Order: sequence, then C-alpha cells, then structure tokens
Amino acid sequence: MRHAPGEPVFADLYEAEDAAESTATTYSMSIGDTFNGELSSVLDEDWVSIELTAGTTYSISHVGVSLSDPLVRLYDSTGQQIAVNDDGGAGLNSLLTYTAGTTGTYYISADAYEWNDSRSIGTYALSVTESAPPQPATEGTLDELAEYLTEGYWGGREITFDTSASNQITVNLTGLTAAGQQLARWAMEAWEMAVNLDFVEVSSGEMITMDDEESGAFAYSPNSGSSNGVELNVSRAWLTNNGTSIDSYSFQTYIHEIGHAVGLGHQGDYNGNATYGVDETFANDSWQVSVMSYFSQTENTSTNASYAYVSTLMMADILAAQNLYGAPGASTATAGNTTYGQGSNLGNYTDEIFNWIATGNTTANVTGNLMAYTIYDRDGIDTLNFEFTTNDARLDMRAEQFSDFGTLVGILGIARGTVIENAILGSGHDAVTGNVAANMVAGGAGNDLLD
Repeated sequence: MRHAPGEPVFADLYEAEDAAESTATTYSMSIGDTFNGELSSVLDEDWVSIELTAGTTYSISHVGVSLSDPLVRLYDSTGQQIAVNDDGGAGLNSLLTYTAGTTGTYYISADAYEWNDSRSIGTYALSVTESAPPQPATEGTLDELAEYLTEGYWGGREITFDTSASNQITVNLTGLTAAGQQLARWAMEAWEMAVNLDFVEVSSGEMITMDDEESGAFAYSPNSGSSNGVELNVSRAWLTNNGTSIDSYSFQTYIHEIGHAVGLGHQGDYNGNATYGVDETFANDSWQVSVMSYFSQTENTSTNASYAYVSTLMMADILAAQNLYGAPGASTATAGNTTYGQGSNLGNYTDEIFNWIATGNTTANVTGNLMAYTIYDRDGIDTLNFEFTTNDARLDMRAEQFSDFGTLVGILGIARGTVIENAILGSGHDAVTGNVAANMVAGGAGNDLLD
C-alpha cells in the first residue's frame, strides 16, 4: 500500500510469545496501531506499552474476536491502574476514553471479565486512536433519565418481559443461602410496591433464576441470549463483604440486579466500573435518582445530597419501570390509607426501616446505616408521620421533590404520581411545602413555616 508523504503509517501487530502481565512486557504499540493477541487461559492478561501525550484524549478499544467478554485496563508508568472499562463499546466489547495527565509511557492491559471459564479465553484486537475530549454532561430531566434506563442504555430498544397476559414473574431462589433469599424477597417487595409486577417463587420452570455461584454481581436482561432464561447472580462473598441487612449495600445490589432482570440498564454509558467526571451521561446521575446508577450521592459532585444506601426504587427507576409494566394495582402495599414514618403500616420490609428511624433501635435487619427512600403511593389518604424528629426538617410534599432532615440532605423523595395528604412534624424549626391536595399539616413544637 502506498502512503502520501507525511501520512501516518499504522501497523497491525501480533502477539508471538505471550505478553507479560506487567511493565516488563516486550510489546509496544503506537497511536493508530492494532495489536492482535490471545488470552490463552482464564488467568491470562496481556500488557502492551504505549506513549501518550499530556492533554490529549484517547479512545482505547478492546474488541473480542473469539473472546466473548473483553475488559480493558490502563496503567501508568509504574504499573498502577488508573482506568478500566467493561462493555463501553458495542455489545460486550470495551471502549475506554482517557485524557492523559502527563506525557510518558502507559500500559494497556487486554483482559477479560472474570467468568473463570471459556468466556475468558480467546483472541482479541486492541487499538488506540486520538479522540475529541468528552463534552461535559448536562442534567437530565426525569423523563430523560427514565428513557435512558429503558431504551438509551440498550441502544434505542426496550427489553422487557411480556406481561400482557399476567403481571407475574416467576423466580427460583433455591440456589441462594438463607441470607440471600431474604435479601431477594425484600428486594422483590421493593419492586412490587412501585411497579405492576408480582414475583412468584417456584422451584422449576422459572423466568428468573437467582444464584450465587459466580463471582461478583450481575444479571442478564430479558431476551439477552442466555440459554437458560434470565440469570441473576450475587455471590456469597458479596454478602460477606457488604452485609445482609436492609441497610446494606447487598440489599441495594439486589434491587439493582432485579432492575437489570426486568429490563433496566444503567443510568449512564458504563458497566463494571465508572468514574464521575469521566463516565457519566447525565450530570445528575447518582443514587439519589436511580438505584441503577454507579455513583453515590457524594461521588456525584454536582448533586447536593447526603451519602446513603438506597432502600427503594428511586424516582427515575419508578418512572422507567412503570413505563414498561405500568403502575401497581389495588393489591399493592401502598394502596389505601398509608402511614410513612412512625406507625408505618405498609406491612413489608419498610416498616422495619421506619421503626428504626422513629426509635433509633437497631436490629439484625436494620443496623444503623443511613438509607435513602423514595415514596411511590398508589392512592388513599396518606400521612408522613415524623413527629419524633427533633432536628429541623425541610419537608416538600410535592411530587418529584426531595426533603431534608437535620443535616441529612435530599434523603427522602416523592415520586411522580404520588399525592401525600397529611404530614406531622416534630420539635424542630420546620419548613413544609404542601402539594395540590387539601393538606393537613401539624408542625409540632418549634418555629415552623408552612407553605
């Protein structure tokens, strides 16, 4: 092939001897080159050195040829990992965008997702090109956030179970430990409170199989190509490391993975790992609006909200899932006259949350970690009872708004379509904003502002 004078010449490079998994690698590539290699075992990882220039943005692509699920990592000159991407490209391929902070030698690692079986073995193509710096993300409206969960993440198509004949989703929990089964049941209650889905446990022929056999946490989506239906996996080690209570990250994980199982994607274009300021699609992407987010309330530097584990579906999740399956029917826990807070009468796991909030008494199920909660209520005359509070509260009873309690900011949300009629506050100096209903608000002691 002839090249015009000054035109760069890009090379196709091939792995002969196995590339070292360290800075001792003998392989190098330049911008525009393609490195073709093979991961020959589940533990294999190939490093290739490359020179990057400070201030320049690069796209690093790791495409599986016969490799099923590539994963790409970037290391600095000392071998410290500085970036990673899984599934950022088309399908399960990886695509990492990185702006170099310093000029010098970096190392790209061609790796695979840790399936620990034949899916972690195969041939691949690794390439690097210069790219335009990513544009700063802008805030998404609630509708935009919800649409991304159901369509944007999946490339413009919805992925759902067909519930036109029945809203029942059968699940098999027999592969889980007792603790895993309890977390799964609580998480299914969270979904049933906000969405027209009815999870039914069976021992065979299920639509969703929950188990803990593989490492990490993941779930296939409906019609994702899994030969045995939808699989949801949360490992035993995950529970050991993250707890088994309602106020644990493990519980949040189960709510998240069920979201994937019924058709929700992540809140941004990421999978496996993400860094706020680099990987977000929306500036307001955080746990405050979606359990499908990878960013806590405090990792997101543009969101003013306190750090807390997620204990329900959040605003974007509720809207997204209701767009797919509809709002819950008359048998849902929130139908009728519902009390949230002291005297909670929901009859499910949330009663334990509100009992802890009201009394401060911890149990094996609620150990004292902060929890964020979004209320979706179907109907009835409903009450927010926070008469036990001694700190100043800023309570906003309107839909799509957040409330603060003392130093806890944005900890309680009200979902779209929810009307709460009554509120009872405690002895702090409270500020209450009412909604379109004929509200009955008891401010309690303190100098209160009722709007």
